Amino acid sequence: MVEVRGFQALRFDASKTGALDIVLTPPYDVIDEKERHRLAALNPYNMTHLILPESRGAETPYENAARLFRQWIAEGVLRPDPEPSLYLLKQRFTDSCGDAFERKAFFALLKLPDQGEQFILGHEHTFDKPVEDRIALMRAVRADLEPIFVMYTDSDNNLANQLFQPMGEQPPLFSASTSDNVTQELWRTPCPDYLGGHFENQTLYIADGHHRFKTASMYRDECRKQQGGTRAPARHDYIMAGFIAFEEPGLKIYAAHRAVSEPFPFNFEECMGRLTKYFDCRELPPDASDKDLDGVEAVCAFIMRTRGRGTWLLCLKEEKRLELLGDDRGEAWRALDVAVLHRGVLSRLLGVGDDVYLIYEKDAGVAATLVDSGRAALAFLLRPTRPEQVRACAEAFEPMPQKSTYFFPKLPSGAVMYSLE
Repeated sequence: MVEVRGFQALRFDASKTGALDIVLTPPYDVIDEKERHRLAALNPYNMTHLILPESRGAETPYENAARLFRQWIAEGVLRPDPEPSLYLLKQRFTDSCGDAFERKAFFALLKLPDQGEQFILGHEHTFDKPVEDRIALMRAVRADLEPIFVMYTDSDNNLANQLFQPMGEQPPLFSASTSDNVTQELWRTPCPDYLGGHFENQTLYIADGHHRFKTASMYRDECRKQQGGTRAPARHDYIMAGFIAFEEPGLKIYAAHRAVSEPFPFNFEECMGRLTKYFDCRELPPDASDKDLDGVEAVCAFIMRTRGRGTWLLCLKEEKRLELLGDDRGEAWRALDVAVLHRGVLSRLLGVGDDVYLIYEKDAGVAATLVDSGRAALAFLLRPTRPEQVRACAEAFEPMPQKSTYFFPKLPSGAVMYSLE
């Protein structure tokens, strides 16, 4: 059963850090090395120093993060709020079409499920290396530094409206414009009694943070073992989460387009000969983009961009889906455009093996440029995965292919933190 509760967050004191615009960041896993160094140079209290730490002298990266975290608390840079609270977040942003949106979310603690409980479902595989990295950081810092992002059901946005209505004209605790061009506003409120009733009998779905969720569960199990297996309620039984409703108008999922890196032995005639058995193929103008997928009625469709051999709209012949994909995966998985692309086109028709590097790019223009410039053999532009597809795959326990979703905006790292001590 879902248990949601308020907590005494650790928050930055802007009077000591300066503007939070250059302190808060996107989550660690969407920050590449170049961006990490740029953000870290902006402010000595930028969150990258904690979530993507570097070694310092004889210190490991994790020891460095732990030292900084405790130092910031001792200096009052990070301060605990006086009482357990719920934290309300408004995010204002412009989507990829240039339309303005506002998204409502809230931060709270979420009780981790015990073995056999299945009220929190994911849609992605997890990998050992990221989990090893995150649990080493959690062991050192002994804090939950970044929330996971979960989706819940809220017909007509009743819960969000109930939570935010009392804020009225009350000014936020802070307003910050982060590096992803999102305006973040945070309020604090007592955790209302009706919150538990809303989540009774609900299932939650992880949008972002699968590795952090697994890390928190492992850390919880380690702590219990060290305490002789006791299950008395403790801080490590909970994970910090940001909650956003499926029905929230600002819930946006972008596609992660794919580019097949060079060198790849791409033979256009042979490729098209294989594709036409399973797809209706139509050449598009040279400047075609993912916007040309808007309004395409085919159940499965994507665009293939080649260098010098045209840009093509590929629409799956529906009667060929099972033949192309096989019957070892469920219907929810077979319904994904990205599953058809990965298993059907890349693996089975083109022979793109695990040794071929795929470039994932949310900007279709950048993906196309990779091909035109010779850095990629070809690119595939996709439609976004829909929220209901995420739910269907999670409920069917059918993990999606890697990077099937890019939720935007991300929840900010550094708005709230949760001490495990």
